[in-house]
Amino acid sequence: MDIFQMSLSASVLIVVVVMIRALALHKLPKKTFLVLWGIVIFRLLVPFSIPSRFSFYAGLDVVKHTFEGSAAVSPLAGTAEISNILNISGTEQSIGVCASAVSVSPIEIIWLSGLCVCALFFIVAYIKCLREFKMSLPVENDFSVRWLREHALRRFVQIRQSDRIKAPLTYGVFQPVVLFPKETDWTDETKLLYILTHEFTHIRRFDTLTKLVLAVAVCVHWFNPFVWMMYVLANRDIELSCDETVVRTFGETMKSAYASMLVCMEETKSGLTPLVNHFSKNAIEERIVSIMKMKKATIFSIILALVVVAGTATAFATQAAALDGDNAGLSISTGLASAEAKPLGEKETELPPYTFDNGKSEENYPEYFTLNSEHGYYTYNGKMVAVFYDDNVWNGENYSGMSYRYEPDYTGEVVYAKTTRDPKTNKVIGMKEMTKAEVEKIAASSPNADELRYN
Repeated sequence: MDIFQMSLSASVLIVVVVMIRALALHKLPKKTFLVLWGIVIFRLLVPFSIPSRFSFYAGLDVVKHTFEGSAAVSPLAGTAEISNILNISGTEQSIGVCASAVSVSPIEIIWLSGLCVCALFFIVAYIKCLREFKMSLPVENDFSVRWLREHALRRFVQIRQSDRIKAPLTYGVFQPVVLFPKETDWTDETKLLYILTHEFTHIRRFDTLTKLVLAVAVCVHWFNPFVWMMYVLANRDIELSCDETVVRTFGETMKSAYASMLVCMEETKSGLTPLVNHFSKNAIEERIVSIMKMKKATIFSIILALVVVAGTATAFATQAAALDGDNAGLSISTGLASAEAKPLGEKETELPPYTFDNGKSEENYPEYFTLNSEHGYYTYNGKMVAVFYDDNVWNGENYSGMSYRYEPDYTGEVVYAKTTRDPKTNKVIGMKEMTKAEVEKIAASSPNADELRYN
């Protein structure tokens, strides 16, 4: 699976998560949305997906077969139509995470340029902030020392203060730092407990690392506006989840006080802090509304959250369970299985020419085709014969009728050819082209589908 396929698949998943978020933000535990965004990140950065019969795209395949004449097809079922639009066929000529093209195409250059620009933006912004943060001074009052002792982690955590910031924040992964403004009132221990609990939650969950992974996903898929939407909403949900932890820790009676503190700590930022966790005016209204509507988690809400996560992952983070036999835009995704089917390999490019011998010497199929002697495949109307169908073909035991040809390195147009017979004599009198829908219908309805062979 290449970058465009991964991005297209993730876009569908992002839309689904956004819809779930809009409908259930105040009904489900906030960690639910972090898990959903984690599934999206997996879909964006891992170049493969698990096949599932319950995939949303398997359902689209069923609809497509039901309305075989319709142009509505699954965007991710590996069909020739979408593959041709995006130039993302099963060949290695597309922009892919594992692509090893000999020459770099203009599209690859544009993609790599955008990736570098985005990466440079995040790196420069983070380094700029880090330089400012390192000018901070350690806090060594009794409260901070006591709090650090009571919340010890394997990682070394520091509490520092700086005159360069207006609101508390956390940065660093392996040696995290909770950074306070210089004018912090260290006598207001209730407020400090709220802040430190919030920031400590960020540290325990490695939220800074999560933000780094989100930034990587944005850099790789910079061309996709849905990914930028995910970046914004996922960062919001990280803060919402920490707010939820604070409320759960201190009880629902403190919601008003905590929300008021957030309003008071709303900052006017003077710079970019893309890879740190902080109290911010961004989406402050959403945070306050969420805090005030927060309720105690129930068994029902937890079960509902598990169902939502499992259902979303199964339906939208998987691909249709289908026979992996696509080449040059060819995909037979009808559930066709064969014990004799051979996976594509290096030797497949050395297959001998088609054998059209069906035990009836009077029928000479090759007269309708042109043999490409260099590569050993036949063409019809200038296109490679990828599927050849004759319902009278004898395969030694029964009439299966279907022959497939796969050329891993072939990038031209393919054709699905079918014999035309004289209704009286039953002799072959010509050939005609089939549509992909016709091929899939034949493959799905064949009584010998499990015996079809790759010739």
